[in-house]
Amino acid sequence: MGAVIVFYTLRYKFHWTHFPLIYNFVYSSNGSTSLEDLLDTIYFCNLTLGGAPFEVSIDTGSADLWIVGTVPAAHNTSVHANLTYGQGSVAGFINTAALVFDNFEIADQAYIHADSVIQMIQDVPGTGLIGLGPSKGSAILGLLNSSAGDPPLDRIFKQNTSTPNILTILLSRNEENSTLPEMSNQLVPLLEDQPGQITIGEVIGGYEEVAEQPKLPALVDGSGLNQHWMTLLDSNGIIGPDGNRINTTSSKSNLTQGKSDQLRVVFDSGFSFPQVPADIADDFYGRVPGAFFNETIAYWQVPCSYELNVSFIFASVEYPIHPLDMTAFNGVDETTGEDVCLGWFQPIADNILSDPNFGSFDVILGAAFLRNAYLLINFGDFVDGSNSSVADPFIQLFSTVNRTAAHLDFVNVRLGGKDTTSMQDPLLSVSEAQSSSSNLADALSDSSDNDEPVYKKTWFIVVVSIAGAIVLAAIGWSIYSLTRRSRRSNVRSESAFIPPMGSYKPLVMKEDGDSIVGPAVGQYSHRSGFRDPYTDEP
Repeated sequence: MGAVIVFYTLRYKFHWTHFPLIYNFVYSSNGSTSLEDLLDTIYFCNLTLGGAPFEVSIDTGSADLWIVGTVPAAHNTSVHANLTYGQGSVAGFINTAALVFDNFEIADQAYIHADSVIQMIQDVPGTGLIGLGPSKGSAILGLLNSSAGDPPLDRIFKQNTSTPNILTILLSRNEENSTLPEMSNQLVPLLEDQPGQITIGEVIGGYEEVAEQPKLPALVDGSGLNQHWMTLLDSNGIIGPDGNRINTTSSKSNLTQGKSDQLRVVFDSGFSFPQVPADIADDFYGRVPGAFFNETIAYWQVPCSYELNVSFIFASVEYPIHPLDMTAFNGVDETTGEDVCLGWFQPIADNILSDPNFGSFDVILGAAFLRNAYLLINFGDFVDGSNSSVADPFIQLFSTVNRTAAHLDFVNVRLGGKDTTSMQDPLLSVSEAQSSSSNLADALSDSSDNDEPVYKKTWFIVVVSIAGAIVLAAIGWSIYSLTRRSRRSNVRSESAFIPPMGSYKPLVMKEDGDSIVGPAVGQYSHRSGFRDPYTDEP
């Protein structure tokens, strides 16, 4: 999949030249490679190519490395590559240069020297993206058609045979500003605080228990391809806000692994807002008093002061979600003066889930989930060139949430330190619950080009490009928020910032196409969508 997007985030084209180095970055002190946190939406780390430093976003949903800027002593292979993402695209020649990443040195690492970057945040020198997914999804490997095109992690594992073939990721959580007017410019320290960090071949100190967690199988689709880090949720493996399990049904048929009530889940650090079936999102937010599904922006709008507790279950282990990761502050209602929050978990359009061309997943668990669990990925035989004696890949998760501390964080941030959650209105009955609309899903249908691959269809190109119109609002909001470090304005006329949705997701190995200009802010009807060409069997 791809890189990010969303909420003051980066699905649209952020111009770093306007305000570089003013983000509220969170640094790790444990050694290895620190991750920088931009508003809980996109995470960056540092590496060097040809001795020059670059700041790249991490993406477990894709496999290629690309950068913008000059790389000393680089060699141009004269092979041109084009990456098309769910939002934006990158094109340039495949070059090679010496790479240093997480203290590993790799000679002649292949990467794309991007000379065309469309609707991506990484559009100024010194930036880029590193894909951390299985190499079968690598466009560079496919174009060079040899091990010279192996992605960075494959090169590291093959070069350092004594290094365990593991990748671990721990995402940080940003502090928020107080809801109290007299303290609105003060950040509220979080009890559930953790450094952002990525490691290769080792586990972060203090998190060794991850190795004792159940080994979740990394699913291989029915075609034998494996682009994504995908596994199975338990049967009815989501506990909703009412404390009961939610009935789940996979949208996929003819499955070779798991049961029909087990959702297929992809872990993708490139998605800011996790994507879930619409009925699951409705179960999360539809019974909250005062909540409603905003069809204009395709998000659930929820009162910021309402605490929600949800858990996911993998291999009988429960992984609770911090209540601050259930709703995201989005502005102030210009009519009521009340804080407005959006649901972090967003519904995927039904017709996307039902289209086998989109892939074998039901759920995409992005950053808002990954902030709640330390992720370990064992590449196993997903490493390019592995023989049959290499073990199968697997995934392990270690919950990082203390429920008591998480509750206190919510009280301190959203309720001004006064715990009134025991007096919050009860959830609505099932019969009174609100639901998201299917109209947006229907709008994605296009029967005029059924013979085309899905990534070439007009509706798909438009759907994944509509967020570009929101860039100016995003930049303005981010500059204001980050420079003033203020959580909100107390001016009643302030308009809420409307996030786009999705991710940069690489859709195909090679695809050329012009950028599509989206409609005006508030006009788009896109929920989600990218094509996963690797499907478990339709």
